[in-house]
Amino acid sequence: MNLTRTQMLTTLAQAQTPVEQEYNDLELEVSGTLPPALNGVLFRNGPGRFERGGVRYGHAFDGDGHICRFQFDNGRVYYRNRFVRTRAYLAEERAGRMLWRGFGTQKPGGLPANLLRLRFKNAANTSIIMHAGRLLALWEGGAPHRLDPVTLATLGEEDFDGQLRNRFDPLSRWSSPLLPFSAHPSIDAVSGELINFGLVLGRPSRLILYRVDAEGRMATPAVHQLDRFSFVHQIAVTDRWVCALLPYADFDIPRALLGLRSPAASLKLDTERPMQALLIPRDGGPSRLIETGVPGFVFHIAQALDTEDGGLSLHVVRYPSFPALGDVEQFFTEVERSDGLPRLEQLRIDPNGDRSTLNRCSETGFELPTSTPGRIGAPQRPIYGIATPPERRLPFFSALSRFEIDTGELTQRDLGRDLPGEPIPTAPTADSEDWLLALVYRSAEQRSDLLVLNATDLSTQATIHLPHRVPLGFHGCWVPESSAA
Repeated sequence: MNLTRTQMLTTLAQAQTPVEQEYNDLELEVSGTLPPALNGVLFRNGPGRFERGGVRYGHAFDGDGHICRFQFDNGRVYYRNRFVRTRAYLAEERAGRMLWRGFGTQKPGGLPANLLRLRFKNAANTSIIMHAGRLLALWEGGAPHRLDPVTLATLGEEDFDGQLRNRFDPLSRWSSPLLPFSAHPSIDAVSGELINFGLVLGRPSRLILYRVDAEGRMATPAVHQLDRFSFVHQIAVTDRWVCALLPYADFDIPRALLGLRSPAASLKLDTERPMQALLIPRDGGPSRLIETGVPGFVFHIAQALDTEDGGLSLHVVRYPSFPALGDVEQFFTEVERSDGLPRLEQLRIDPNGDRSTLNRCSETGFELPTSTPGRIGAPQRPIYGIATPPERRLPFFSALSRFEIDTGELTQRDLGRDLPGEPIPTAPTADSEDWLLALVYRSAEQRSDLLVLNATDLSTQATIHLPHRVPLGFHGCWVPESSAA
């Protein structure tokens, strides 16, 4: 089904309507039959508010974080939702206007209001994880916010017993008292260890590596100097390596810091220069900087494996150019002109030969990849995500997708004008495969449903009806009954 540009823009605009009401443990209506063994809690994060004081945010990454909690309890589902009460959120609620700069949004008032405003709003809107009994709302440019896993009450910023305190130069400490903690940690389902990173601007710029054990104790962060500051959303972790893909997606730092442009508006991707791969050995030793020969930009890494020859195999979602996510119509235009859809690809890196190879897994657009949990660096096999159907003329992510790594088989389910979110697996390990949970915006009814899908063929087992629409979000997590608070 091909849709017109107007139909797509209308649907996307309706899907971004702000959340107006917070619910408390509302039992939801279910169509179909819930799997009897599906007991636990689904947490999901994404922007829930898109303006302050009548001023629209300039980028999806700036919307205030909004958490949905679905508790599955012996065939019933209970729903609770809350905005993350960050310091910025509370202050702007009281003031009724925008008080901070965002990733893609300048404060109203022009240059005088933005000049040297170096503290940016932590929107806490990108992801959510449960680790060592902590429920954390994540935003890669700042510290995580800890939430009560039952009530979703915001308990404050989490500094891991002081390990996230910024101890660099005075300017860095003033602009960011706590170090940034990215929205994409890697959690080893076997050992319970969490590995994450943060990027710190400075002279030199730095990549900070964090290790948090199964009891929630963070080791002293490791600091790795960078030759330049780039935009890295996610790193890959295997038994041997930590790998950061460094695109030539660079910020015009002077103009952004002086308040002349937002960080997003100052970001430019050199589409002719290939990404570099920073390889950091897990067991210590010097890092290596590899020229991949592959241009573009990567938000998400679906899987990372060590290869027998000592190299690295990554399944990545690669964009030929940096997406104009602050302007949906411009994104459509750029994709049509340049074939700029993100696609699932396999990138093989040889750290000894200083070379890499790239193979495309599918011709259809692909994003928000997930897989069942397992040991870090172990094969995950199926990769799930949202996708563009092959017959769709414009980049409209209306399909759910399953890619089988071993065979290359691609299964898709097109939802027409409805928009699915990230499909979240509920299987306990990578050795099993059962159900996926995906929040879907229903364009005709202008509301949201939560789908329970068979992970093998993407058929619907049950549909859970929400009392309102939930804007398109980013990431979430499933917490089995044995681990849920």
